[in-house]
Amino acid sequence: MTESFSKDFKKELNFKITKSYDNKIKSLIYHLNHCKIYQFDNDSSDWQFLSCQGPLVIYERKLNEAYDDILDVNEFDDGFDINQLTGEDGYKYGLLVFNRLEPINFSLGISNDSKFIERQMGKNSEIPFNFMKVDLKGELVIVKSHLNEVFGVWIEESQEREAVYQLLTSFINA
Repeated sequence: MTESFSKDFKKELNFKITKSYDNKIKSLIYHLNHCKIYQFDNDSSDWQFLSCQGPLVIYERKLNEAYDDILDVNEFDDGFDINQLTGEDGYKYGLLVFNRLEPINFSLGISNDSKFIERQMGKNSEIPFNFMKVDLKGELVIVKSHLNEVFGVWIEESQEREAVYQLLTSFINA
């Protein structure tokens, strides 16, 4: 009973903290206590630690197509900033690492919605915008972002690493 209460409390706390960074959070899908973030450096052909480590959350996001969407029963209009991404925001999922080393967290929007990607490609041809990819190599879950940046999420526990990989794969290949 205590373990169940503790897990529920931790999940609710992670949801509230995540909402303070991304108010479009719809539901918390997965969380783990510790990971490290690396970025692949093409010049040195090596992984560079981004000075980012801490708890990781993967969550589903609400996407509003217009300001006058009908609100769900338990939803309220929180008067979000008009400059905030709305209909152009095609990231249905988010990955967020609460950095314990520096005041800057790591976040990554996750989507392979072809209409969203085509819109982004049409906006600015100078910046490459592509489909995301995910792979599992050793202790790293490797994610290639829409902007062709390659990140490695180091997760010590193999079950947690496999769970994160499976979730990201299902989101990206959906």
